[in-house]
Amino acid sequence: MTRALLWQWQRRGGGPKYTVELARALAARGRVALALSVSRQAEIIADYRAQGLPLQEIDTYRGGREFITATLRLPAVRAAFRDYLKRQRIEVVVATMSHLWNPIMVDLVARAGARLVTVVHDAASHPGDDHPLRQRMIARELRASDRVVTLSDHVAAGVRANFAYPADRMTVIPHGIFRFDTGLIPARQAPADRPFRFLFFGRLLPYKGLDLLMDAVERIDPAVNFELAIVGNGDLGPLAARIAAHPRARLDRRWIPEHEVGGIFAAADATVAPYREASQSGALAASYGAGLPMIATPVGGLAEQIMPFGAGLVTADTTPGAFAAAMTRLATDPDLYARLAANTVETAQGPLSWDRIAGQFEDTIERARR
Repeated sequence: MTRALLWQWQRRGGGPKYTVELARALAARGRVALALSVSRQAEIIADYRAQGLPLQEIDTYRGGREFITATLRLPAVRAAFRDYLKRQRIEVVVATMSHLWNPIMVDLVARAGARLVTVVHDAASHPGDDHPLRQRMIARELRASDRVVTLSDHVAAGVRANFAYPADRMTVIPHGIFRFDTGLIPARQAPADRPFRFLFFGRLLPYKGLDLLMDAVERIDPAVNFELAIVGNGDLGPLAARIAAHPRARLDRRWIPEHEVGGIFAAADATVAPYREASQSGALAASYGAGLPMIATPVGGLAEQIMPFGAGLVTADTTPGAFAAAMTRLATDPDLYARLAANTVETAQGPLSWDRIAGQFEDTIERARR
């Protein structure tokens, strides 16, 4: 049985959630002997601990000031990570999402006699979400990687084009669903006695297309009974006042703690992703987990998350008119809604279930070990 480590030092966001879901599924399948290395400051540290797996907790940092002092501890962190790899006799390390410290640590994997599988979420920085060293960091991690996993064909193409990574050492494994509650995924029906509720969820960044979304909302016929909730953290500038002034829109601008996410998705009828650029979307993964149909623009890897499964609508283009037409169609056609909702649940329980995703990771881990 291969001894594998899931390595993820992000504190909050999609990376920890992704890692917990993958760890739970791999442990349940039992084909690899699994261990974890995570940030002790992770928002969901209790979920990591609840897996009952060998667990290394690394003290990282909570912000810029702590980052400076934490950097002084990097030699000790390197030593702790190296010793953990050797003590657990790790054969394959799966870096599930990059962290600022990863490039400083990746050389330790080979020195410990292990192979490195790196999960690449983005092959290039998103507009408005750039970091001056990000591309160099990715390049260093890829040079140390024995295999690469991407979550979409779109990102795989970007990794090949931007970093010349060999295609025969790459695997595309789609993003699994995100569940934030327990029990069965609900079979949704279109509302009959209240407005149809659209949800935009996630960080509020320029490339997410919120201006396009508001242009679309303003084009929808007033006779269509709908509401729009925009929930997430970020600087909207003048757009915030425009959203606040619209009678159909509601803005909840803050970082959403994990325990609130399930209720937000449960209250919605569909999610919207009006992005101008994308790799793939954690918000769409959460839509599957809540049984929600979705609407997205045809950019990046978004269509790959929706179209093969019939779980939502992909707009004809990235114009407000096309997005308004899709929103109107979904909000006014209960038969279409029921069909897409049923496909969403079927996909969540099948192709995008974590059991299916974990099986693909098991195969990748075995190929990396050879």
